[in-house]
Amino acid sequence: MIEELTPQVMMVLMLLIIVSSTILTATLSLLLLSRYRRSVMRLMMSQGRYGAQLAETSIPVGMPAAAIGGGEALYRRAVTAPRRSAVTLLFPVLLFALVLALAALVVYPSGLGLPGFLIAVWVYLWPGVLALQLVLPGAFKQRIIPPFLYFIGFVLLGVLAATTVTNLPEYHFGGFHLSARSTVTPWGMVRLWLLVNAAPTILVWLCFNHRIRAVAPMMLALSTTLVSGLLALWLAIFSMQGVDLFVALSAALDLHVVWLLSVALLLALLVFGALGWVLIRAIAQLYQRGGASDRSLQLDALLLLFANSYGMWLVSGGVLWYAVVPGAFLAYRLSLAWMTHRLMRGPTAPQGLTFLRVFALGQRSEALLNEIAGYWRYLGSLQVITGPDLARSTLQPHQFLDFLGGRLESHFVQDSASLHRSLAQRKHHPDPDGRYRINNFFCRDDSWQAVLTQLVQAGDIVLMDLRSFTAANAGCIAELRLLVGTVPFDRCLLLVDASTDQDFLRSTLKESWEQLPPDAVNHHTPLDELGTFDCKYGEVPVQPLIARLCQAVSG
Repeated sequence: MIEELTPQVMMVLMLLIIVSSTILTATLSLLLLSRYRRSVMRLMMSQGRYGAQLAETSIPVGMPAAAIGGGEALYRRAVTAPRRSAVTLLFPVLLFALVLALAALVVYPSGLGLPGFLIAVWVYLWPGVLALQLVLPGAFKQRIIPPFLYFIGFVLLGVLAATTVTNLPEYHFGGFHLSARSTVTPWGMVRLWLLVNAAPTILVWLCFNHRIRAVAPMMLALSTTLVSGLLALWLAIFSMQGVDLFVALSAALDLHVVWLLSVALLLALLVFGALGWVLIRAIAQLYQRGGASDRSLQLDALLLLFANSYGMWLVSGGVLWYAVVPGAFLAYRLSLAWMTHRLMRGPTAPQGLTFLRVFALGQRSEALLNEIAGYWRYLGSLQVITGPDLARSTLQPHQFLDFLGGRLESHFVQDSASLHRSLAQRKHHPDPDGRYRINNFFCRDDSWQAVLTQLVQAGDIVLMDLRSFTAANAGCIAELRLLVGTVPFDRCLLLVDASTDQDFLRSTLKESWEQLPPDAVNHHTPLDELGTFDCKYGEVPVQPLIARLCQAVSG
């Protein structure tokens, strides 16, 4: 029986909430995304009712504005914008760490003065290092730099505290003499960091790995609401007043207390589940209105998870110290909005990119799209036709809710009305963080060609990933023929490597080009002006690829 909400009880409850909700989030996300992917595959393979009519649908489209400053200026923006985005995080995360460090200085006085305070700030800066992993695109070598610099700084601060602070007085015992010294030791520094940051880092990895990252913020909100509500009810039931009330109700209703407890927990599950559903609907609506981006939702969830983990240690000084958690997060959120408004402004002429690929590439397509998007989303939107390879990474919050509600089919293009609706729902304006969106299109087996026709005629740059392309890829052959007939060669780039059947590719392109009618856009353009990007060494060099795409924009 719980007599009062002591700091010790609060710490245990917070630990249970953080761990349980995170594990529940990871488990449910994996299960639901697996079902979502199967649903997408099933609906993709089905036939619509008006597939033949879609091929004749014509929707007026406008060409994008010309790139300001040409391809070179566009490329410079693409490669520098992620760094500016990283800079916008520095001050907000520092403010977040300062608020928590000041609270820790009161709850856990160390006697180390300024060096001890700086160590506390540095420990609480760790979530910002993980946040940079979500912000910075590129290879592992580039993303490893922030953690490396972070731990170098942590070691230097430990050396500073160990050499300049003598918070242990000198000691004499007979002929034995021990000079004044610092309590800071290498093992003490390692133990401090592990105690504060190791567990939430593992939990963040569970929730924000690439497999479930797209839905993790919503599922974490739902799981936290549900687990918190159930634990709050449990705490209320087993308080002194709660036990007396349940015993009295059991006697009055002539119902065994176990059944009464089961009914209470079931009702709590329904009530707090409904509250969690309302919360994730609010998140999805905020995203759909353009008030938040996929990255901002992920960053907010990451910082909140760490803030609650840090708050668990602060409440040992009193339950009211938990108020530091929302205070630190609010300081981070307001300062991030201010920094983003000042530093991240979209281009005056956003440039769209349509990404096509061989579906059989699987995770290789997903990895390439994520790396390209890390740069291109600062220049304009990306358009993709959803397939099993990109189903998880391009899933948007409102689409996920419709899947949970059994309405995923409403997103599929199956007639002229749904085609108009899908095209009208494209987001052409940047989110508050300065990045454009990935617009995904759900197509049935007989509607993808109509959607692709509209996309390539909208004036986007077209990148087609033809790694592993062979004569067996009938869908890609149809796409190539469409590109040759409708997209100017200087606005199209084909990505190939050693796994591409390049002889068959050349023959397919030549046959399509020779059959062009006189009024076709490429009829008088030599076929060799159709650009290719050859990845001779297996891995795709993303920045040179972005440079070629920016040249296509200027062309």
